[in-house]
Amino acid sequence: MELKSHGQYLSVDSFKGGAISELTLSSGTITKTVISHQQDYHYQSSLLFPFPNRLASGSFEFEGNRYQFPVNDFGLPNALHGFLHDRPFQLKSKEESHIELRHVYDGDLSYYPFPCEIHLRYALEPSELVIQVNILNTGTSTLPCVFGWHPYFNLPEAPELGTLHMHRVDLIEVDGYLIPTGKKTPYRTLEAGAEISELKLDNCFKFNDQMDKHTTHLIYPDKSVLEVWQDEKHSYVQVYTPDDRRTIAIEPMTGNINALNTKEGLSLIESGQSLILNFGVALKHTQ
Repeated sequence: MELKSHGQYLSVDSFKGGAISELTLSSGTITKTVISHQQDYHYQSSLLFPFPNRLASGSFEFEGNRYQFPVNDFGLPNALHGFLHDRPFQLKSKEESHIELRHVYDGDLSYYPFPCEIHLRYALEPSELVIQVNILNTGTSTLPCVFGWHPYFNLPEAPELGTLHMHRVDLIEVDGYLIPTGKKTPYRTLEAGAEISELKLDNCFKFNDQMDKHTTHLIYPDKSVLEVWQDEKHSYVQVYTPDDRRTIAIEPMTGNINALNTKEGLSLIESGQSLILNFGVALKHTQ
């Protein structure tokens, strides 16, 4: 499925969890393809539900019942990124500048028997893609969940990859299985901007400020800026720098790693109620 609006382009794969296949944004005289297919990458632009990142041992307990997800974390004893990423979405509507999709989940998986609908809206606005996700609990019991998005953003060719900026965040300390230890430490490395070529990250951060919108900025060598933003319900972000340096992953998350167990950022949606989430990416032209 494709959208073309404001001189920009969006392609979405409805058979792969509604993930973005390609995104081109324009600002002033600058046009950049900020997302494109990458060979041998996993979870490209996937929507991550009912948890992003890792679930320790693949299991969690809720209201007196224990549930066991398949362990699929590339050799580590964890479940990774939930199950929504490879499920089909159906088209609800399509206009010139936006597209709406829906996935109906009937609770058929024994390890997550919580029926729900996921409503997904992509809107191309001037210099920006705005994404809204509406998680509707269609079951009769409370639905526990955490949500995330897993985009890989293209980088220029080395040696100049740009700089990464992020303000007032804590680094989530993890153990050898990449599960949080419970310790958080202030992380100031990115506040003045750090050269991406010198960073090696696969880390989760928590935003400290209580704001309507949290942002992470990628400043390109041409001084244009890619702003990855997430609403106040997304207090966490995972940053990953692949070894090939073709991309950088900046992943908004509503909860911490292993949040179905620790409850750090866990959302509880009552029967018939919705959780509405907003996030997106904007290209800014600077003089």
